[in-house]
Parts: sequence; structure tokens; C-alpha cells
Amino acid sequence: MYFLFLTIMRLLMISLFGLILLLSTSCSEKPTSDEKVYSFLEVCYEDYYLNYNVQISNHLEKFEDHLLLEGHLKDTTGQAYLDLLDYLSSNIYFKAPLKYDDFNNTILYKVPDDITECANSIFGLDSTLVKNTAYFKAQERIKNELEKKEEISINDVFRYNSKFLSAKTIKSPFVKQSVLQLLYKWYFKSKHDREIPITKDHFEESHDSTLIKADS
Repeated sequence: MYFLFLTIMRLLMISLFGLILLLSTSCSEKPTSDEKVYSFLEVCYEDYYLNYNVQISNHLEKFEDHLLLEGHLKDTTGQAYLDLLDYLSSNIYFKAPLKYDDFNNTILYKVPDDITECANSIFGLDSTLVKNTAYFKAQERIKNELEKKEEISINDVFRYNSKFLSAKTIKSPFVKQSVLQLLYKWYFKSKHDREIPITKDHFEESHDSTLIKADS
């Protein structure tokens, strides 16, 4: 009964938030703008993780703060994210030392099945509007490029994200969360499941030392 109550309350909150978004849209703003679509998708994205009692925004914000602390991100601008994606496109791992370790298994291993369907069923958002956003157009281009390759490396994933996403697009909260989750998973891989071991020397290096390069 309590779980049912929480579920009903969550759905009511989602619906209320959607109404607020609609009412807050200015008359001059196009109703099909990318920003508005991202706002609806962000609600569905966060609600998916709430089903697992995970406040994903809090986790990703904390992770972003640590990326700044370790110097992986210069700041929180979209360009800083593009620079990091570009770095990871030519280097296998995040640069050591890697001290962040507050990982959540749900964020690492679960992703929403169909966030577009959620936005459609709750907010009546047409899937065509989602596909026509800059982010999803970029993801489609990335998918097409990767399908041309016989073998796909993580470097390719970062390379095409860096190539096809713009700094402006990444600044949208939903897009930024999606990119941060990708980085979150790869940071974990860089620290705990890497083929090139982190040596003692790596931990003693300053963040200005030589970059870890991918094997040729």
C-alpha cells in the first residue's frame, strides 16, 4: 500500500511538473524547441532512477564536481565537456590518479529502456520531436558512423560525440546528464577494470604529467 502511494505521488509530481513547463513556456518560444523537449525527457530520465531510489542528478553533480577537482574538466561549460570527450577519443582512460569512488551500481548498469515512450505516454510528446532535436540527430549520426566499422572502440564513441555534439547542446541539462553518465561509467572502467594497470608512479604524478596514451 505504501509503495502504491509513493507511485501515485510520483506520477502526480511528474504531471504537475509537466504542467508547470507548459505554463512557463513564453508565447515567443517555439513549442517544439529542443530545450522544451529536453525538459520533458529530463523528467522521465530522473524518474526512471527514482524507481530504484536513486537521485541521479545528485550523483552526477557530485561526480562533475570531482571531475573539476581532478582537472578533467576545466569548467562546466559545454566546450569543457567537448575538450574532455576529445581527450578520451585519443587516450584509452581518464588520466590518473583517479580518486573518485562513490559509484552507484544502478547508474553504472541500468539505463532507461525507452525514454521517448515515457515522454509520449506522460506528456503526449511526439517521438518525431525527440528525433529532430540536436542531441538525437547527433546520436543517430554517431550510430551510423559506428555501424560502418567492423570493430568499435570506446575511443570512437568519444570521438563521434565530440564531433557531432555542440557546446550549446551539451549545456542542456538532459544532454549533460547523458554525457556525464557516459563519463561516469568510463571513469569507473578507467579505475577498476582497465587493461593497462595504474602504477604507483601514476598516483604520484601531478595532473600536469604525461598523458596515458592508447596502445597502438
